Amino acid sequence: MSFSGEESTQLTHQLRSLHDGILVGIGTVLSDDPQLTVRQWSGSNPQPIVLDSSLRTPRAAKICHHPDKQCWILTVSPGVESHGEQVDILAVDSANVDQQQVPLEAAMSLLKERGIKSLMVEGGATVITAFLKARLADALVLTVAPRIVGGYKAVGDLQAEGCDDQLRIHPLHCASAGSDLIVWGDFQYGGTDR
Repeated sequence: MSFSGEESTQLTHQLRSLHDGILVGIGTVLSDDPQLTVRQWSGSNPQPIVLDSSLRTPRAAKICHHPDKQCWILTVSPGVESHGEQVDILAVDSANVDQQQVPLEAAMSLLKERGIKSLMVEGGATVITAFLKARLADALVLTVAPRIVGGYKAVGDLQAEGCDDQLRIHPLHCASAGSDLIVWGDFQYGGTDR
Protein backbone atom coordinates (compact mmCIF):
# COMPACT_ATOMS: atom_id res chain seq x y z
CA MET A 1 0.00 0.00 0.00
CA SER A 2 1.35 3.41 -0.92
CA PHE A 3 0.61 6.44 1.24
CA SER A 4 2.25 8.99 -1.07
CA GLY A 5 0.52 10.62 -4.00
CA GLU A 6 1.59 10.35 -7.63
CA GLU A 7 3.58 13.61 -7.63
CA SER A 8 5.66 12.77 -4.56
CA THR A 9 6.23 9.23 -5.84
CA GLN A 10 7.60 10.73 -9.07
CA LEU A 11 9.87 12.96 -6.96
CA THR A 12 11.14 9.91 -5.07
CA HIS A 13 11.91 8.16 -8.36
CA GLN A 14 13.63 11.29 -9.68
CA LEU A 15 15.79 11.41 -6.52
CA ARG A 16 16.65 7.73 -7.00
CA SER A 17 17.80 8.47 -10.55
CA LEU A 18 20.24 11.11 -9.24
CA HIS A 19 22.14 8.70 -6.96
CA ASP A 20 24.70 5.98 -7.67
CA GLY A 21 23.20 3.69 -5.02
CA ILE A 22 20.07 3.22 -2.92
CA LEU A 23 20.18 1.48 0.46
CA VAL A 24 17.58 -0.13 2.70
CA GLY A 25 17.79 -2.44 5.69
CA ILE A 26 16.67 -6.03 5.88
CA GLY A 27 13.56 -4.96 7.82
CA THR A 28 12.35 -2.95 4.82
CA VAL A 29 13.07 -5.86 2.47
CA LEU A 30 11.10 -8.28 4.69
CA SER A 31 8.15 -5.96 5.32
CA ASP A 32 7.81 -4.03 2.03
CA ASP A 33 9.65 -6.12 -0.61
CA PRO A 34 10.77 -2.98 -2.53
CA GLN A 35 12.08 -2.89 -6.09
CA LEU A 36 14.19 0.27 -5.58
CA THR A 37 14.02 1.14 -9.27
CA VAL A 38 13.22 4.28 -11.25
CA ARG A 39 9.81 3.51 -12.75
CA GLN A 40 7.99 6.82 -12.71
CA TRP A 41 10.84 8.98 -13.96
CA SER A 42 13.34 8.75 -16.79
CA GLY A 43 16.85 7.93 -15.69
CA SER A 44 19.09 5.11 -14.59
CA ASN A 45 18.31 2.77 -11.74
CA PRO A 46 20.63 3.23 -8.76
CA GLN A 47 22.65 0.29 -7.44
CA PRO A 48 20.36 -1.57 -4.97
CA ILE A 49 22.04 -2.25 -1.60
CA VAL A 50 20.72 -4.06 1.49
CA LEU A 51 22.15 -3.92 5.02
CA ASP A 52 21.63 -7.50 6.17
CA SER A 53 24.00 -8.56 8.94
CA SER A 54 22.73 -12.15 9.14
CA LEU A 55 21.76 -12.80 5.50
CA ARG A 56 17.98 -13.01 5.89
CA THR A 57 17.21 -11.55 2.44
CA PRO A 58 14.89 -14.05 0.73
CA ARG A 59 16.04 -15.29 -2.66
CA ALA A 60 12.56 -14.46 -3.98
CA ALA A 61 12.73 -10.79 -2.89
CA LYS A 62 12.13 -8.32 -5.72
CA ILE A 63 15.47 -6.64 -5.00
CA CYS A 64 17.19 -9.96 -5.82
CA HIS A 65 15.59 -9.91 -9.28
CA HIS A 66 16.45 -6.36 -10.29
CA PRO A 67 15.91 -5.61 -14.00
CA ASP A 68 19.47 -4.39 -14.72
CA LYS A 69 21.68 -4.53 -11.61
CA GLN A 70 23.00 -7.19 -9.30
CA CYS A 71 21.80 -6.52 -5.73
CA TRP A 72 24.58 -5.94 -3.18
CA ILE A 73 24.00 -7.35 0.28
CA LEU A 74 26.26 -5.92 2.99
CA THR A 75 26.75 -8.43 5.81
CA VAL A 76 29.04 -9.43 8.67
CA SER A 77 28.01 -13.08 8.52
CA PRO A 78 30.84 -15.56 8.21
CA GLY A 79 30.38 -18.49 5.85
CA VAL A 80 28.68 -16.43 3.17
CA GLU A 81 26.31 -18.45 1.03
CA SER A 82 25.31 -17.73 -2.53
CA HIS A 83 22.03 -16.05 -3.34
CA GLY A 84 22.33 -16.72 -7.06
CA GLU A 85 23.64 -14.70 -9.97
CA GLN A 86 21.50 -11.63 -9.23
CA VAL A 87 23.09 -11.01 -5.78
CA ASP A 88 26.60 -10.02 -4.76
CA ILE A 89 27.23 -10.65 -1.05
CA LEU A 90 29.78 -8.21 0.38
CA ALA A 91 31.30 -9.11 3.73
CA VAL A 92 32.12 -5.95 5.69
CA ASP A 93 35.10 -6.08 8.06
CA SER A 94 33.59 -5.92 11.53
CA ALA A 95 36.78 -6.12 13.63
CA ASN A 96 36.32 -4.48 17.03
CA VAL A 97 32.65 -3.78 16.29
CA ASP A 98 29.39 -5.38 17.42
CA GLN A 99 28.96 -8.45 15.20
CA GLN A 100 25.16 -8.02 15.20
CA GLN A 101 25.18 -5.00 12.87
CA VAL A 102 27.06 -4.05 9.74
CA PRO A 103 29.51 -1.27 10.75
CA LEU A 104 28.38 1.73 8.71
CA GLU A 105 31.76 3.50 8.40
CA ALA A 106 33.39 0.35 6.99
CA ALA A 107 30.36 -0.29 4.76
CA MET A 108 30.52 3.24 3.34
CA SER A 109 34.25 2.83 2.63
CA LEU A 110 33.55 -0.43 0.80
CA LEU A 111 30.78 1.19 -1.26
CA LYS A 112 33.06 4.09 -2.15
CA GLU A 113 35.72 1.62 -3.33
CA ARG A 114 33.05 0.04 -5.54
CA GLY A 115 32.20 3.39 -7.18
CA ILE A 116 29.25 4.62 -5.10
CA LYS A 117 29.77 8.37 -4.72
CA SER A 118 26.20 9.33 -3.83
CA LEU A 119 23.91 7.12 -1.76
CA MET A 120 20.20 7.49 -1.09
CA VAL A 121 19.16 5.86 2.19
CA GLU A 122 15.49 5.07 1.82
CA GLY A 123 14.84 3.33 5.09
CA GLY A 124 13.61 1.98 7.37
CA ALA A 125 13.64 3.53 10.82
CA THR A 126 16.50 1.44 12.23
CA VAL A 127 18.78 2.19 9.27
CA ILE A 128 17.90 5.89 9.14
CA THR A 129 18.53 6.23 12.89
CA ALA A 130 21.89 4.43 12.58
CA PHE A 131 23.02 6.76 9.76
CA LEU A 132 21.99 9.82 11.77
CA LYS A 133 23.73 8.59 14.94
CA ALA A 134 26.90 7.89 12.92
CA ARG A 135 26.63 11.36 11.34
CA LEU A 136 26.76 9.85 7.87
CA ALA A 137 23.70 11.60 6.43
CA ASP A 138 24.13 14.95 4.66
CA ALA A 139 20.56 15.89 3.81
CA LEU A 140 16.93 14.96 4.31
CA VAL A 141 13.97 14.75 1.95
CA LEU A 142 10.77 13.91 3.80
CA THR A 143 7.33 13.27 2.31
CA VAL A 144 4.35 13.95 4.57
CA ALA A 145 1.13 12.42 3.26
CA PRO A 146 -2.25 13.68 4.50
CA ARG A 147 -3.05 10.42 6.28
CA ILE A 148 -2.87 9.46 9.96
CA VAL A 149 -1.74 5.86 10.33
CA GLY A 150 -0.28 5.71 13.83
CA GLY A 151 2.13 3.23 15.35
CA TYR A 152 5.07 3.93 13.03
CA LYS A 153 8.23 5.54 14.28
CA ALA A 154 10.33 6.87 11.40
CA VAL A 155 13.41 7.76 13.49
CA GLY A 156 14.57 6.28 16.78
CA ASP A 157 16.05 8.12 19.76
CA LEU A 158 19.04 10.16 18.64
CA GLN A 159 20.14 11.59 21.97
CA ALA A 160 22.23 9.47 24.31
CA GLU A 161 21.79 9.94 28.03
CA GLY A 162 23.38 13.18 29.14
CA CYS A 163 24.05 14.29 25.56
CA ASP A 164 22.93 17.72 24.44
CA ASP A 165 24.33 17.35 20.91
CA GLN A 166 21.48 18.27 18.59
CA LEU A 167 20.78 17.45 14.98
CA ARG A 168 19.47 20.46 13.06
CA ILE A 169 18.14 20.84 9.54
CA HIS A 170 19.27 24.11 8.01
CA PRO A 171 18.26 25.62 5.72
CA LEU A 172 14.82 24.04 5.87
CA HIS A 173 12.57 24.14 2.80
CA CYS A 174 9.08 22.90 2.05
CA ALA A 175 6.74 22.68 -0.92
CA SER A 176 3.65 20.77 -1.90
CA ALA A 177 3.61 17.90 -4.35
CA GLY A 178 -0.01 17.24 -5.14
CA SER A 179 -1.68 16.64 -1.77
CA ASP A 180 1.62 15.73 -0.06
CA LEU A 181 4.08 18.04 1.68
CA ILE A 182 7.78 17.72 0.85
CA VAL A 183 10.30 18.95 3.44
CA TRP A 184 14.03 19.05 2.70
CA GLY A 185 17.25 20.51 4.01
CA ASP A 186 20.85 19.89 4.99
CA PHE A 187 21.85 18.27 8.28
CA GLN A 188 23.97 20.13 10.80
CA TYR A 189 25.36 18.00 13.59
CA GLY A 190 25.87 19.69 16.95
CA GLY A 191 24.93 23.04 15.44
CA THR A 192 27.82 23.08 12.94
CA ASP A 193 27.74 22.80 9.18
CA ARG A 194 28.79 19.45 7.82
